[in-house]
Amino acid sequence: MEYAKITVKPTTPFISVLQSDTIFGHFAWGVRFLYGKEKLEELLESFEKKPFIIFSDGFKKGYLPKPLLKPFTGFSCDKADYIKKLKKLSFVPKELIFKNIDSLKDEIFLKYIIEKKESCKKKRSKTVTQKNSINRLTNRVDEGLYSIKERFFKDDEFEIYFAYQNISQDDIKEVFSFISKRGFGKDKSTGKGRFEFKIDWEFEEKRYFTTKSTKYFNLSTMLLNKENMHLYYGKTTTKFAKAGGFYASSEPFKNPFICYIPGSTFLVSDGVLGRAERKIYNKSNHYQNGFSIGIYFDGE
Repeated sequence: MEYAKITVKPTTPFISVLQSDTIFGHFAWGVRFLYGKEKLEELLESFEKKPFIIFSDGFKKGYLPKPLLKPFTGFSCDKADYIKKLKKLSFVPKELIFKNIDSLKDEIFLKYIIEKKESCKKKRSKTVTQKNSINRLTNRVDEGLYSIKERFFKDDEFEIYFAYQNISQDDIKEVFSFISKRGFGKDKSTGKGRFEFKIDWEFEEKRYFTTKSTKYFNLSTMLLNKENMHLYYGKTTTKFAKAGGFYASSEPFKNPFICYIPGSTFLVSDGVLGRAERKIYNKSNHYQNGFSIGIYFDGE
């Protein structure tokens, strides 16, 4: 597969976060709307074994999730507060990871916290918006209010890494152009989730995605492939995904599923990492994309 990076600059508030499976869902529907059902079915024909595109989650430009590694234990009592911060550390400068890619260990990130005194949590402006609840039978506002969280990004950009095959660069660019104007995620019909973007087909960090090792640092919302992946250190979450496109209003609900979050690490062998699952949405020829894109490393 070929690798590329897309940089996204939000131009309106976002309600949905940039998770890999949601990005893929938007991309697949973009193919469907732009090129027709037959084109999408052609791309999905061997999807479980040979996915045509795999995305990472979106990360603030210049940062990646902290890899989950063997916990650092050789510390003195005077560093206890820093150890607490290390456990809460979510994101680190990607150059810190790439610089130490051959010997990654928790001690590196502890030293970073001590020197920089940063928590590296995602910082964004949020607001809670109250909206009227509409009775869908009477089409009247008589059921009170509900709240939604909107995320505002001032001058922030986000990076999404992706791998692709059997689809042209022009098609990828055209689909993202369609998504950027239509909006991403919840409430896109009201103008949420719009963005500007640029694609770097020869991005500087590409070599870290292609140099193979037995240790692997996941960057996607991923379903475990037990055939060639064994958990090293990781965290899971339960996701309640929804369908989009034609099914968003009539049959939106999927079955909940457990997935590994970005930052989880694995021992891997050759083959496609992560997997697609049919049973999460009860319709034929529909997949929940849990494939993974990530970085190979050495270390503890």
